[in-house]
Amino acid sequence: MTERVKELLEDFRNKRWEKIYTPYERLFELTRNGDELVDFLESYLKTFKETSTYFDDALSYIDAKQFSKLIQIAIKILQKEENENAENVIAYASLQFPELLNEYLHLIFELEPNTYTYYAQYPWRKCNSRSIQIFKKKLINPELSQYDKERLFKCLLETRDLETINFAYNFATEDKLIDNEAMLTLYLERVGFTIQNNTIKTYCPNQLYHLLFPKNYFPNDQPISINKEQHPTWNLTPTSKKYKFGGILSDDEKNPFFHIFTLDNIPDGLNITELNVLVLGAHLRELNECEAIFYQHNTEGKPSKIQSTDDDIEVYYDNPIKETYISCAVTPERWKFQDWGISNSRENLFRLGGEPTWIQNAEVLKCPICNEKMDFLMQLDSDLPTIQNGELMFGSGGICYVFWCNTSKVSGYTIQCT
Repeated sequence: MTERVKELLEDFRNKRWEKIYTPYERLFELTRNGDELVDFLESYLKTFKETSTYFDDALSYIDAKQFSKLIQIAIKILQKEENENAENVIAYASLQFPELLNEYLHLIFELEPNTYTYYAQYPWRKCNSRSIQIFKKKLINPELSQYDKERLFKCLLETRDLETINFAYNFATEDKLIDNEAMLTLYLERVGFTIQNNTIKTYCPNQLYHLLFPKNYFPNDQPISINKEQHPTWNLTPTSKKYKFGGILSDDEKNPFFHIFTLDNIPDGLNITELNVLVLGAHLRELNECEAIFYQHNTEGKPSKIQSTDDDIEVYYDNPIKETYISCAVTPERWKFQDWGISNSRENLFRLGGEPTWIQNAEVLKCPICNEKMDFLMQLDSDLPTIQNGELMFGSGGICYVFWCNTSKVSGYTIQCT
């Protein structure tokens, strides 16, 4: 263990992180040397029980082999005692490297780390076929308690394996585990599936991209821990294509039609056909005051609002997004699963394709023309700079979700926040 690792740990013992001089600068110095960072994390995990954002943030900077070692330590600790940092290792692994948890799933089920959280079943996200069969048999065991049945049902849904999801859904229906159809649909939509024409189907594209912004596009007045440059998801490898982002489609003093994103070369895997260009835009002031807004797109991909425009904007006077050109990056496997709460304002949550990072319960939009569930298309996080050098907020600082109906060529927008 190096001297600076020892000094940082000693400062934590004596002062706690709130009082440590430049704690994040010192942490990110360690990220330049993987061995030093792992030494710090292992020692921290073995020494401190109470959760720390500082510890959690550091987990994004170690590789799979190093994470695997931390998981082993965390499981051993949890077999002996409660430990919030050990629980967080499991939570972060379930997002970044869920496949590393496969050999521990039986223990995780028994130990119940993160029991009272919404992410308690996340570890099953890359459950292998052998483990799936074991947990299926466990679910149909007549001696299993109702509590464990409900847990296993959620675990099997988290696998995102269609055959397994159908099995869990049918069991829940036949066993009357959950006898509310709307609740069953809600459980499905939390993991990227829904019911359409009595069939379970995914509403999420297989392909996922992260949006990457030019350097200095976001204000640089944020602390290093939450700036939009530090986390690995802000530094992915972009493709060569640039896309126009931000600005105005149609100006209106009360309710301007904001331009969001023009896909003039539609990336693969998004279920957008028969269009060469797709222009995405929305009346975001109005969206901040209502549940959802929908637009139909013509053969040139340009949107027009389906509902009548509401000019009576009472609260939100957001300015249009600052214009720029952005890139897309094919998302590495490690960052395909992200979580709004766990990301804690550190990660890049500007995503095209993949699954939405819901803040509340899932809200999959229905197309107002064909009345079918729409596919998820993309999401925008808050804090986008505006043309007046302000920040665009979705509600109190949430996410704007964009959906797409390829049949009717309709885009739909909704927001969630806390």
